[in-house]
Amino acid sequence: MRVLPPKGLNSSIYLDLNHFSRHTAWAHGFMHHYALWLGPVLVAAVFIATYAVAWWRRAPRAAALLVLGGIGTIVALGLNQLVGHAAKELRPYVAHPNALVLVAKANDYSFPSDHSVIAGGLTVSVLLALGSGAWRRRRHGRRGLPQAEANGGSVPGFVKVLAAANLVLGLFLCFARVYVGAHYPGDVVAGYLLAAVAVLAVSLLRPFAYWAIDVVEPTVVGNLLRRPGAVSTGGDPAPEPQLRSAPLGDPQRKIAP
Repeated sequence: MRVLPPKGLNSSIYLDLNHFSRHTAWAHGFMHHYALWLGPVLVAAVFIATYAVAWWRRAPRAAALLVLGGIGTIVALGLNQLVGHAAKELRPYVAHPNALVLVAKANDYSFPSDHSVIAGGLTVSVLLALGSGAWRRRRHGRRGLPQAEANGGSVPGFVKVLAAANLVLGLFLCFARVYVGAHYPGDVVAGYLLAAVAVLAVSLLRPFAYWAIDVVEPTVVGNLLRRPGAVSTGGDPAPEPQLRSAPLGDPQRKIAP
């Protein structure tokens, strides 16, 4: 199929952005690199930075949500291949041979965009990690099982900045793929939404992931989810201080711990 529905809207927006691209030659170099590799690298770097913050702040549940998001993104990339071979939409420069193309022309299908799948999956993953409950530290008892959650645990402000930055970087990557002439607008929208749905579906496994964290966190494997020394495990509660009375002959009879 040359152009998927809505054909008119896809083609008109694509040609309008292509016209805009022709008149912004000063941005061609940057947009070429951003649409090809720089955009995915920056989105992935912010994702990794968010995981590093969760690890450093000793928030294994937030780290687990990011792991689930990464798995959901990989699942979306696999589904993207199935959807692409089912739709069989040709690249826009096949239907519009006179269009300006700033990247090497590929022979694979255009719908959905795999770059937008990466952008959508990693962006939604970071947004999911904003849940304040995921940033609470946990206190462990004698057998390493959680007894209670510590107070506090609000989302770090830096994580909110990272989430906003990743959203902007991801959406700009989708724009860049159309700007360089590699995709129709519908391709990038479909890829972004496909990844978002896949990540949200995989995130439904969070109860199982939280249970797994409670089991492995006191072990060496837990160091992959939080900074070492974050968990207080084992041992009975500290004994209460013993009171001793002063000698009977002492007129002041102080009671000291």
